[in-house]
Amino acid sequence: AQRRRGELGQAAMRTLQAIHTRSWKAAWPRLKELVDEGKISQLEDYWIVNGFSCVTVKEHLESVRSVPGVRKIFAGPSRPVSRPAGPAVAPGFPPIPQQPFDPKRYQHPWYVRSLQADRVWKEYAVTGRGTLNIIHDFNFVFSKNLNGNLYRNAGEIPANNIDDDKNGLVDDYHGYNFDDQTAVLTRVSVPLKSASPQGLHGFMCAAVVCGRGIAGSPYEFGIAPESEWAGVIGAARLEQSIQWAVQQGADTYSMSFSIPGLQEYRSHWRKVMEHGSLCGVFFVSGAGNFAQTAKLPVQMRTPEDIPEVVFAAAGVQRNFERTPFSSQGPVNWQTEHYQDGLIQKPEVCAFNLGLPLLQRDGSVRPVALNGNSFAGPMFCGTIALMLSADPDLLPWDLKEIITRTATDVAQPGIDGQTGHGLINSYRAVKEVLRRKALREGRDPAAYTGRKPGDELNIVEAKARLTQFQVEVIRVVPGSQAATAGLQLKDILVSYNGQPIMNPTALRAAVAVAVQQRKEKVLLVIERQGEKKEFNLKPGQLGISIGAQYLVPVFE
Repeated sequence: AQRRRGELGQAAMRTLQAIHTRSWKAAWPRLKELVDEGKISQLEDYWIVNGFSCVTVKEHLESVRSVPGVRKIFAGPSRPVSRPAGPAVAPGFPPIPQQPFDPKRYQHPWYVRSLQADRVWKEYAVTGRGTLNIIHDFNFVFSKNLNGNLYRNAGEIPANNIDDDKNGLVDDYHGYNFDDQTAVLTRVSVPLKSASPQGLHGFMCAAVVCGRGIAGSPYEFGIAPESEWAGVIGAARLEQSIQWAVQQGADTYSMSFSIPGLQEYRSHWRKVMEHGSLCGVFFVSGAGNFAQTAKLPVQMRTPEDIPEVVFAAAGVQRNFERTPFSSQGPVNWQTEHYQDGLIQKPEVCAFNLGLPLLQRDGSVRPVALNGNSFAGPMFCGTIALMLSADPDLLPWDLKEIITRTATDVAQPGIDGQTGHGLINSYRAVKEVLRRKALREGRDPAAYTGRKPGDELNIVEAKARLTQFQVEVIRVVPGSQAATAGLQLKDILVSYNGQPIMNPTALRAAVAVAVQQRKEKVLLVIERQGEKKEFNLKPGQLGISIGAQYLVPVFE
């Protein structure tokens, strides 16, 4: 507790590596025998926990137990067979000249203001500078909107197919795909104008953390817009992914995925992240989207169920009401190694419904993203701001600060749905600066005490969020809506004479028209300020819609 994060992290890493070096030296002769005998294959070792992985069959488990030093064998998921990158070459994006950061230059999405991140930029000039965020996902695409903040490994020359920094990884310049053993991070390409939530998932997680505006675009998405990010793919090789993050000096590690049913193998994941935390990395996850499909205490799964060292964010809507699908705590830990019992989760909440989407060409969809995949990155971005204010902040101190400064949005006190409350980036960074001033012997008065406006006025904010408009966000090709000429961003005004104020109103109006067996119904929409009418058959329109508050998405 008396050490600084950077110093503690280096000491922990050296200790873990030294322990593993001794163990591996003792284990290697027997392991080599087993490989030569064909009893194990795909042997991989790691130091983040002192161990190795291999592929074997049940009949040879006793042989693996005979390896000197082996204390525990976990049956984990099968790992992809390591394979070369093939003809694809990982691109190396050159640095983009950046103008000095100015919060007034761009429009920011509503979640930035609701989390009060913009106040951090303006009052304390803390913007995430100096921090590195690892985004762990399954696919990454790139565009100028995020390439300016891309991490560039100083030890690597990009796209030369050489392991320049001698770490065993070729071209790990912007990150690495550990599952496929290649630096190619784009498994599925996404066209510039596409709005595919799945293909853009990793891209948008990074944008929420640190998306920075560019010339020619009016939008800036990131909570910590001057921080950096790198992508990793490695759910099947978690150990290697986290080791790489530690060695690159990562500050946060964002995980927008959720794995059920790991049973005893949960202990391995937890130990990996406990050690990674002592090495200086802050692990962040969304709480999951399983409240409607799973019972307590397994709505929150791995990694979000890991206590203390994985910070999980549940989700609320823009009007601060809990999102029905958002997973709840508590979680239960009863494994051979960990017997904590029921543990309070999640830590806090952020936003997870009706979020704007940034497309690769720089355009946006105002209402397009749902899921706790994006609440976690909001937590990650706030931590980046806190570490930008004080890089030496220890993990247990950071957790105390961010939970103590959160704003209650549900029942008073901590609960299993929203944790300690909505993240308050402003109050969190203010408390970090106060503690830093005390530690350095400076006057903390500038950061001490409460003042008007340092907490979001939930009642007033809710009052502004009472009116909606329903917008077309997708038109199914070949549907009657497509044939009639409906377009994206059309605003639905009425259907069969019934006003359309929300998605439920449209469903009800369509159901009534079907029951009335009308041959035609009148759909009225508004397009760029003009009303248009369409005569359609009752029933399925062939559109997807989003409810958008009349309060601006970007300001």
